[in-house]
Amino acid sequence: MNVVPVPVPDEAEAGSIWRSEKLKDFVFRLRCLGLEGDPQFADLVGQIAQETEAVEEIAGRQKDPAFQRPWWQDGEYDSSKADSANDRGMELFGAGQHSAAFDCFTEAIRLSPTSAVYHANRAAAALKLGRPAIAAADADQAAQRDPAYLRAHLRAGRARLQLRQPELAEQSFRRALELDAGCGAAARGLAEAGQLAAEAAEQAAAEVAAAQRGSRAGLTREAVPEEEVVAQLYAAEQMLAANSRLQAARCAHVEALLLCQRYAEAQAGCCSLLEGSADRLYLEAEVAWRQGSLAAAAGSLQRALQVAGSSRKCSSLLAHVCELQEVERQGELALEDGLPQACIDACTSLLARLQPPACVGLACAVLHRRAEAQAARQAWEAAIADLDAALALDAGHAACLQLRAEVHKQAGAYTACFLDLQRLKKAAPGHPGLPALLEEAAKLSLGAGADRRACGDGAAARAGGGGVVEAALGVLGIPATATSAQARQAYLKLAARWHPDKWTGGSAEEQAAAEDRFKEVQKAYELLTA
Repeated sequence: MNVVPVPVPDEAEAGSIWRSEKLKDFVFRLRCLGLEGDPQFADLVGQIAQETEAVEEIAGRQKDPAFQRPWWQDGEYDSSKADSANDRGMELFGAGQHSAAFDCFTEAIRLSPTSAVYHANRAAAALKLGRPAIAAADADQAAQRDPAYLRAHLRAGRARLQLRQPELAEQSFRRALELDAGCGAAARGLAEAGQLAAEAAEQAAAEVAAAQRGSRAGLTREAVPEEEVVAQLYAAEQMLAANSRLQAARCAHVEALLLCQRYAEAQAGCCSLLEGSADRLYLEAEVAWRQGSLAAAAGSLQRALQVAGSSRKCSSLLAHVCELQEVERQGELALEDGLPQACIDACTSLLARLQPPACVGLACAVLHRRAEAQAARQAWEAAIADLDAALALDAGHAACLQLRAEVHKQAGAYTACFLDLQRLKKAAPGHPGLPALLEEAAKLSLGAGADRRACGDGAAARAGGGGVVEAALGVLGIPATATSAQARQAYLKLAARWHPDKWTGGSAEEQAAAEDRFKEVQKAYELLTA
């Protein structure tokens, strides 16, 4: 008899079901008592339904993977202790001990997060401590809990002024004036917000002019130590978070991403820069040449010079790119003309002009081309060395993985060819023609295994050790044409059978044999899916 398992709801779903059933039960009991038509009870049912809907909405938000639980959630919820913590905080605040007061207000919120006063008090302490972001968040929480709380809006406005967010500050001060038209603090704050907005507009105009001229310093083309670029990226992210509208902050972020070799993100970041400005065109060129697109880089730099009139950083990079383009063209033509040594010489000359960690995409492209030329000369070891160097820079470089698989195949190293294609499958699952290449490599590997049995281990070593793949396929009991899903299914079946935990009741010999068999199955699966 087959027993169909009943799915167990998760915690959030179980809570939703419980709330729904409780509401239905309450309504049913009212009907049984004849109170359904009573206005007071009808109003009570409506309130419960509204609160249930609000809780459902909160539960729905919490299901979102991006949901961040508030720090004060799931506290002890003790209003008496909360009042004591708040009173202590007020004493400390009055004595000028703002840090200790902040901690007390934090404890009060944790004990009773629904109080607007506690959030507003912590906002006041945060302002004294120079922590405007926390002050703004706390003041917003206070205003949400009590929209008529004047001090919450005033503190939100002060915090937004310190964060240099004049529009948001104006909103808070205008709301405060709606609550109290004669509030001098709100009027002064509104005037400060207007002045800050004017200064921000003036600064934005100056930034636009500077971006058009391309007045920022150029990026280094040297390799930068990893710890330095990580620190630079962190600083740039902090600057961007605090001043997301500033062109300088956006440019600094793109520059840091470039130095971290995160080219796709840097390219996306360029879209936030002033369109058509010399700074944007320059950074687009930096992305392009470091990725290996020299022609695109040259085009962007020429347009940047037209916009800026003159720019040392653009002129310098354009000269460098044009020099690289010329040598790259020599290598391409030599390979097309069937002159592999000339191509090798050109690529070697080009690499000498680069620091590969500073331009990973370009370095990988040059190493790939030199490997092609080495393979044309049947210099397999030299070709593999170049491809290894490229993959050390970018382990998922699809073109280099495919070429290394081809070189291994030409050299007779069929197992290595198969493994390279498996890596290519992980790096680029949609790579054109990959299934056919994998099938061919598996067949070649099986053929090499037959040669090994006929000729002995020495011949197998010279043929590339193809029998390793054949042996792995045999362990799992699957054909060379099996899909990754079929391989996994076979692995799970055998792993369940031979897992040492299944043999604890057997003899010592049986346990040892099972453990050996389990390890063999694991190794075979790892080999075929590496």
